[in-house]
Amino acid sequence: MEENKISYDKSYAKQLDEKAIYKCLYDAWGIPNRKIRVWGRLVVNPQGNWAGIKLAKLISTNEAIEYPLPNSKELQSGVFLPPHEARTILNGKTSVFIICELQLASIKQRELKDNPFLLSIDPTSVELLTELPKIELDEIVALDHSTLISEHIYHHFLTSLEKETRVAEEESLNKIKLLEEEYQEIQDKLNSQVQDSDKKILNLKNEEDILNKKISELEREQNSVKESIEIEQQALNSVIEKKRQIEEDMSKKIELLKKYVQEKAGFLKDFEFIDDDVYRDISGERDSYQNSVDGLSFDEDFDSDYTKLTSYIQAHLREQGQFYSRHIIENFLTLIRTNDLIILAGDSGSGKTSLVQSFAQAVSGVSKIIPVKPNWTSSEDLLGYYNPLEKKYLATPFLEAILEASKNPETPYFICLDEMNLARVEYYFADFLSKLEERKQQPQIQLYSDDEAAHVLSELRGVVSIISSAKEKYNKNGIIDFVALMQDEQVSSEMRRAFGFSDKDSLIKYHGDVRRMLSGVIGIPSTITIPNNVRIIGAINIDETTHYLSPKIMDRAHIMKFKSPLLTDWAYIEKEIESYGFEDITKPVTLKVDELGVREPYPNFDPADDFCSLFINFNREHFHPLGIEFGMRTIRQGLNYSRLFSDVNKSKELALNNFLIHKVLPKFTFDGSKPIGNTNKITHIERVLLPEIENNLSGLVVSGEFSAIEALKELTEAAKANDDVVNYWA
Repeated sequence: MEENKISYDKSYAKQLDEKAIYKCLYDAWGIPNRKIRVWGRLVVNPQGNWAGIKLAKLISTNEAIEYPLPNSKELQSGVFLPPHEARTILNGKTSVFIICELQLASIKQRELKDNPFLLSIDPTSVELLTELPKIELDEIVALDHSTLISEHIYHHFLTSLEKETRVAEEESLNKIKLLEEEYQEIQDKLNSQVQDSDKKILNLKNEEDILNKKISELEREQNSVKESIEIEQQALNSVIEKKRQIEEDMSKKIELLKKYVQEKAGFLKDFEFIDDDVYRDISGERDSYQNSVDGLSFDEDFDSDYTKLTSYIQAHLREQGQFYSRHIIENFLTLIRTNDLIILAGDSGSGKTSLVQSFAQAVSGVSKIIPVKPNWTSSEDLLGYYNPLEKKYLATPFLEAILEASKNPETPYFICLDEMNLARVEYYFADFLSKLEERKQQPQIQLYSDDEAAHVLSELRGVVSIISSAKEKYNKNGIIDFVALMQDEQVSSEMRRAFGFSDKDSLIKYHGDVRRMLSGVIGIPSTITIPNNVRIIGAINIDETTHYLSPKIMDRAHIMKFKSPLLTDWAYIEKEIESYGFEDITKPVTLKVDELGVREPYPNFDPADDFCSLFINFNREHFHPLGIEFGMRTIRQGLNYSRLFSDVNKSKELALNNFLIHKVLPKFTFDGSKPIGNTNKITHIERVLLPEIENNLSGLVVSGEFSAIEALKELTEAAKANDDVVNYWA
């Protein structure tokens, strides 16, 4: 054992946790069963202030043990057991042989002895060995413990067994005699109980008669309740009839209101203040977007099974020339259902926007790809802004996509900000992202002041009033054209007074200004609600032309990282799809908006939950010391993701693996050479964090491209080649 002795540097050992310390001891002593079991003589010193085993030997090898530290002989002084525990075991004797398990001493004792490996006896594991007759102490110490049992203990226990057998026979005879006496007593009691039972039966018959009387009373009460129910039902029917009449009256009022709105809208359309599509919006005649593609039904054709849906979408996309592994489809579908921001990261041409477009087509949805410009610096670049001079809102393609989605609430919309990090995301997107954090209801965005909208509408009411009066005046002669009306001096004078128009302004300018004002207020309201059929996705590249994502963005988003499609195992994907056995994969699937995920609060944080407990420990032992921000919101996002992922894959390990890649590893950007405890950050990742993640993902089989373990290994290797700079995005 001396030739192959393993030892550890004391400063390194001090920064290990208990689990790692035990592993060092197991490796040093060659213990396969992961328990440190020893034997030896238990003694208490004459002063009575120390007790333990002076020379402890391993049960498995019968070799004396010592701590795996350079020049360590500390075990020769003994393994400690509290003296009061030892006296209880000795029971008046000066010493005994015991078998026991060793455990790490308390932190205080380890620090006092300056020994991170210091062990003590576990009192609950102590087993006594019988003293062997006619053998001296030195002989016992020199013998192997298995030899003691075979040559000496056997005869001792054989003699004892014969004696115990004789005693047991005598005790058995006595017990038989006692049992016979007890049997007679039981028989006498049984006879007495039979007599008592007869009396109880008679009493039960009397109780039965009483119960029958109560049942009759209850039946009478039941009939009375039925009569009351009938009376209440009649009253309810009366209320229902009144409700029906109210609804009819309300329907008539709504119809009148609709006709009024249509009349005003028709008036504005006649004078070309609004276009035909705006008229249909106001009058309620616009048809919502209808996808005419003949698609499959999620609930009817797939029994609302997301696992089957995943298989079909993967096969359908392959049919359309888009090759994606099942892992990507499972992951993307789950992230879509979370209603969180999704960021697709990868090199140009890795299939990020193609995934958005092809997935949208596969579920009968609409994709909108919005290019981000490098000069975007505020939310106005994303959502547009109100121009007070023109009295209209200048919309952006992003806002127009949201407005279009709100008009087609049954159709899923996937809005992708392409090359999202060409500009600093935290500059133009942070306010919008804060709105997306609202989980109890659909978030609202204030585009411009409600007062401004009310002011414009007030002016427009004046215009409508002036022109409406003039129209009634001249309609008898068939003159209803705006230009003709404005040629009337009285009408023109009132319009100039109402709007402050100059005498030099043309009639066309009058008309254009009113039209722009009206279009701005009707087309874009001051406040919009992000509809529940919208999913926001970002696509980013990481190179010298782009910006890194800020912690605020990463904390609120899920990040899927893509590698080059040229590294894809095409044959494996084909084999996956063939195993599904679909005959026709040409049709898309029609999903209801709620089937693509409902915006609701994240699951509650519960420290007792396995997932929460795991990440509490990860944060305390690893993330916080490494300088990685990790909060409760992130854990709740993980709970939500894991719950939804179970619909496509039951593997809890795979869900954990994916969450580490989405939410944890993207935050690994720091100087790995900086100290952490008695080592540095890179060493801590390799020797402490990585083994713990491997232990939690034990048994998981996943492609290296999607493995959190492989990603962490690549991260540390890249850091070593880059002056110890840890950067997930490099």
